Amino acid sequence: MQSAPRSAVIILAAGLGKRMCSRIPKVLHTIGGQPLLFHILDRVLEVAPNAPVSIVTGYAREEVEARVRSNPDYAKLLITFVHQAEQKGTGHAARCAMDSEWGVDVVKKRLAVLVLPGDLPLIPTELVRQMLMDLRTKTAVRLLTCELTDPTGYGRIVRRGKRGAVLRIAEEKDATARERSIREVGTSIYLFHAAFLKAGLHKITTKNAQGEYYLTDLVAQASRSKGGVDVLTWDKPEDLRGVNDPWELAQAGKLLNVRSMIRWSREGVRFVDPSTSWVDVHVKLAADVEIQPGVILSGRSEIGTGAIIKAGSIIEDSVVGPGASIGPYAHLRPGSVVGEKAKIGNFVELKKAKIGATTSVAHLSYIGDAEVGERVNIGCGFITCNFDGRVIDGERKHRTVIEDDVFLGSDCQTIAPVRVGRGAYVASGSTITEDVEPDALAIARSRQVNKPGYARKLRSGE
Repeated sequence: MQSAPRSAVIILAAGLGKRMCSRIPKVLHTIGGQPLLFHILDRVLEVAPNAPVSIVTGYAREEVEARVRSNPDYAKLLITFVHQAEQKGTGHAARCAMDSEWGVDVVKKRLAVLVLPGDLPLIPTELVRQMLMDLRTKTAVRLLTCELTDPTGYGRIVRRGKRGAVLRIAEEKDATARERSIREVGTSIYLFHAAFLKAGLHKITTKNAQGEYYLTDLVAQASRSKGGVDVLTWDKPEDLRGVNDPWELAQAGKLLNVRSMIRWSREGVRFVDPSTSWVDVHVKLAADVEIQPGVILSGRSEIGTGAIIKAGSIIEDSVVGPGASIGPYAHLRPGSVVGEKAKIGNFVELKKAKIGATTSVAHLSYIGDAEVGERVNIGCGFITCNFDGRVIDGERKHRTVIEDDVFLGSDCQTIAPVRVGRGAYVASGSTITEDVEPDALAIARSRQVNKPGYARKLRSGE
């Protein structure tokens, strides 16, 4: 039986992100193999899977909502989408959530409300866990702060004296010269008592340099209450790196990638040259895997113990079995499965293909929509011809089945749908259009004809 939630979560995901210079809403820009917003949802799923979640959407709301709904992981979360029709600031976005039926229910249940931006993909699980610790009864808000060498662009934390109680947050455009010299900044992450949040949002105004409703103004309100403001200071500013333009997106992605490789290295994975490798956040690697330079592992790919992924290979949403060898310069497209100790060699492309144990596809081949058995030898230049424009059984791509112990010579093609039976041999240069019986030899090529002296006649024009 699931325990009752003590907290709710608001995720602010309504903005376009003008500095991204893109029609894509900022929270759907991708690093680590998934949109920025999904990194936030992953942390919530880890720490507070029972919490009611409100995602505030605005620009391209249908696209944002559809992407979230399409991810089966988030079906476990209690997500409500709230529309912010006009983007009037972070305070307005939070008010949209709290004025909705979702917000009314949260207040009724006396939950604490964690507010998270949708564009902070590097926040760690432990940070979210500490933010969700119970507030004292009379404390209205917990504020997350950090100190930056260059605080440009952030709201400054104004205290009573140097290290006294927090009084308010001064947004940069509204701050005095002295306030702009402060290095302690707010991070746009808060935990509020729900009743205080709802009431306080209706007290803030747009009397500021940007003409917006600032969520930060609630800190000043809370500082005047008996309980004051609880502060959690985080000493790793890189965890709170925001994304406002494509360069910041790239830098956050680079840091996320390094974290992925550090994690897996400490579990026995060897990266020959980490500076040239990319590993998405949901990739799974086993011990004794070797990743050579220039490898990209994306999506939800899984690599088994002892596998070697050679230089320049790309693996997308695929599974590689223990002891398998991939590449160099192989491409496993989504839905591919490579069996134990199989070999996928130079310039081989797989797409929705299952390759059996100890099978060898050594070089220069394309295998798509296919099932290949164990101990199969596939020669150079093999192609599964899986698309001819027809629709068969509702499918536009057709399947090839190659059973165990088949030997396929070089420069062969199979015209799907077709099956090559167990133990069969297919002669080099054959184009297979019909099923091949087990243990048969298939030869499907034109007979060679030599015409003596004919080349000389062609050259002379006779």
